[in-house]
Amino acid sequence: MDRLRLLPLELPSATSLNTNGMVKGKISFVRRLALGFVILATLGLLYVPAYHSAQGPFLGLGKTLSPAEPVGDPHPVVSVAQLPGWTYNTSRDLYIYIHPENTTLVLNPTGICSLPPFLLIVICSAITDFEARIAIRNTWANKSNLNNIYDSIIKVAFLLGQSDNDTLNNVIVEESHQYNDIIQEKFYDTYNNLTLKSVMMLKWVTSNCGQAKYLMKTDDDMFVNIPTLVKTLKSRSQTTNTLLGSLICNAKPILDPKNKWYTPKYMYSEKIYPNYLSGTGYVMSLDVAFKLYHAALITPLLHLEDVYITGLCAKRAKVRPVNHPGFSYVPRKLDPYILKNAITAHKVNASNMYVIWNKLNDTNFCCGNHSHTDKQSVTLSRSSRNVGYYIVKRRNLNKCI
Repeated sequence: MDRLRLLPLELPSATSLNTNGMVKGKISFVRRLALGFVILATLGLLYVPAYHSAQGPFLGLGKTLSPAEPVGDPHPVVSVAQLPGWTYNTSRDLYIYIHPENTTLVLNPTGICSLPPFLLIVICSAITDFEARIAIRNTWANKSNLNNIYDSIIKVAFLLGQSDNDTLNNVIVEESHQYNDIIQEKFYDTYNNLTLKSVMMLKWVTSNCGQAKYLMKTDDDMFVNIPTLVKTLKSRSQTTNTLLGSLICNAKPILDPKNKWYTPKYMYSEKIYPNYLSGTGYVMSLDVAFKLYHAALITPLLHLEDVYITGLCAKRAKVRPVNHPGFSYVPRKLDPYILKNAITAHKVNASNMYVIWNKLNDTNFCCGNHSHTDKQSVTLSRSSRNVGYYIVKRRNLNKCI
């Protein structure tokens, strides 16, 4: 018995000890990791609604929320590529960006509508496009020339948003003091905010120039032949319920996220857009401006401003966009015989503004029996590298109803 008690006890092998320890360690680590995930998920769920509640769509009187700040449903859609600035959970309620009950103006030209104009032209311009604005002021929108010829019934203004660069904003203030033709509103001036820009235009016009007869929206890369435009408008028997431009029919939303004009399904789910006018330039009577503005306040925003304003909002307001061959989104040849009968020419840089202006004012060329005709009537859809987001087809737009 004593001898047996003195025998050493059989201890577990080193291998057995290591294996048991590792198993217990792994179980403990997995438990800690799982607990950590649960804690993080809980904090995340608490943080997201708290964050959005703090940000909110209203950032104070007259302040406009940047669309980059998401509001609403905090759960993203991962199966659909989201549009920068207008993601799935970003509110598309125009009311919270436009603040129709408040003044959102940063800069406002004085006296521009003190006498109700026959035609007000609002040029949507980027903050940095100084040269384009100067070229337009020196050519087709020359103030002295317009006042002398049309007895001050044609008015032109530039519409801008704001930059996050204070230096640029200060330069715009100086430009406004010099020319008194800049409307600046409280929103970030970015490409995906062009719809906000156009609705801000409607807000300003209906609030500050509601007695005008016609409103034209155009861009700062457009040459506008004002004599032909005025002649066209004055020849119309109907001065109300007018929405004229370059009509686009049966256009399909682009579903390729890599495309500049990508439209995700969560923003527009239909297979085709309603008929609409190219945003490069269109004209409306003031009664239509009021209708489109009020329609925009109850129509979910779409970032493609021409589709939204002259398509979706016009459809809601029961206004029919009508094609006119004088309007074109296609770059025109710098041929005076063509340009003389055109209302708009697209993709005109600052130097070509002067070229076109000089050609149209050259008294040496004769506009008599000339064989040139402008055959730019086309049907369009959104997908072509050469002319932006349109495919050009040789068909008559009058068949596009």
